[in-house]
Amino acid sequence: MSAKQIFPLSKLTQAIENVINTHCSKVVWVKAEIVKLNHYQHTGHCYPDLVEKRDGKIVAELRGNIWRSNFEMINEKFRNVLNEELRDDMTVVVQATITFHSVYGLALNILDIDPEYTLGELAKQRVEAIKKLTAEGLFDANKQRFLPQLPKTIAIISVSSSKGYQDFMNVIENNPWKYQFHCKLFPAILQGERAVTTIKGQLKKIREHKKLFDAVAIIRGGGGEIGLSCYDNYNLAKEIAAFPLPVLTGIGHSTNETVSELVSFKSFITPTKIAEFLLQEFHNFSLPLKDNILKITTAVNLLFERQQTQISRVSSSFGFLSERILERDRNRLNNFKRNLTSSTKLLLKQETSELKNIETTVELLSPKNILKRGYSITRKDGKVVKDAEVLVEGDLIETEFFSGKASGRIEKIKT
Repeated sequence: MSAKQIFPLSKLTQAIENVINTHCSKVVWVKAEIVKLNHYQHTGHCYPDLVEKRDGKIVAELRGNIWRSNFEMINEKFRNVLNEELRDDMTVVVQATITFHSVYGLALNILDIDPEYTLGELAKQRVEAIKKLTAEGLFDANKQRFLPQLPKTIAIISVSSSKGYQDFMNVIENNPWKYQFHCKLFPAILQGERAVTTIKGQLKKIREHKKLFDAVAIIRGGGGEIGLSCYDNYNLAKEIAAFPLPVLTGIGHSTNETVSELVSFKSFITPTKIAEFLLQEFHNFSLPLKDNILKITTAVNLLFERQQTQISRVSSSFGFLSERILERDRNRLNNFKRNLTSSTKLLLKQETSELKNIETTVELLSPKNILKRGYSITRKDGKVVKDAEVLVEGDLIETEFFSGKASGRIEKIKT
């Protein structure tokens, strides 16, 4: 029996290396998804994990190598074409050769990456996101939200070190009219793939306390246009579109609006413009009020001047003998002025109180508050049922409660 021929592992891997590097050295174009970029700052080299997915499952996986000089060249191309750098979770077409190393194994030696293909993929995702949101009836949903006449309590999704956030707060806090706002910061990552997760997470927190806020502002600004594709993400855009409060976006860029901006209540080119919009809302309320106060004050002063003129004429006619009468009338006039001013203020206070009472009454009579007291609304074919006689056994009805709805069929009717 012949003895076994035993090879050292290095001999075997060297043989594999010779075969692959000799016969598989052809340059090829490969489509793959970068799961993780694995860029090392200290060397400048990059070792991306590449996969192909089918129906959400990984069907192929391979490591890539991008040496420092190639990585810098590729990154520059991506910045010029996509306004983004190469990153995780990006579908790419790479130019590469197949290599095998005895220690590091099989890999793609990446020479170049075509940013135009990735640009097309991102554009495709944007179009698909808009199409899905439109089909779901959500594209204009946030635009229908109610923004109070004085939106003074704002939940801000940003980061304190962001120049856009600092510009926004500077305009709000130092407005010359001394309008008072209450702003609460919810910190989040503002660019790249992680932005989707963190912004959605903060929106969830705000949703849990939605009664405390009048609106939400997503503020980026001052960070250039790199990493904006996250705002075209369908899941993030859907969260904004379906959000129960008006969402104001100030992403801070000059290119076409992202999907998140398109579905928001109102989008602004910079965070400063959001602040100016909020101040204008206060102007729209306060200016007519100040105008009415000025009209009342002018009317009072005019009446006072007329009374003084009349007194002066009477004084001229009666001279010294009428001094006591003049003094009495002057005192009456002063009392009249004080009473008129006091009455005006009281009238304004009463009118304001009456308006608040009306507002409270309207709110108490709102359907939501009626439902909150234990009542419910029953509908058939979308119409409110007021009389049992319009129902027949087997009819499908929907009942709305303060929290939620229920559907059922009529089994028995009593009139």
